[in-house]
Amino acid sequence: MSMTKQEYADYEAAVKVFFEKEGINCLSSDADSDEAYFSWRHCDCCCRPLGGMRHDAKGYNPITKEIYEYSVCTDCVYYAEYGQLDDMTMMDLAD
Repeated sequence: MSMTKQEYADYEAAVKVFFEKEGINCLSSDADSDEAYFSWRHCDCCCRPLGGMRHDAKGYNPITKEIYEYSVCTDCVYYAEYGQLDDMTMMDLAD
């Protein structure tokens, strides 16, 4: 499934809102539970209503000094790590 440039902009905006709302400065997959699992539940980060693989992830809030736990899609794990989606998605962005 290809993504349009507008869909990508909407995705980035949703992720930014999530980070700001949660007050977190990072998001990383949980090393203790590195196995992905399928879920129809919306991703906690981007909130897209797509079924897919989910990863247990943690985010750190530097103000409260707390670590929060989330269930996030593979795209959000990748985006949090590299600041963009995977290369194939980025090359295939349509107008």
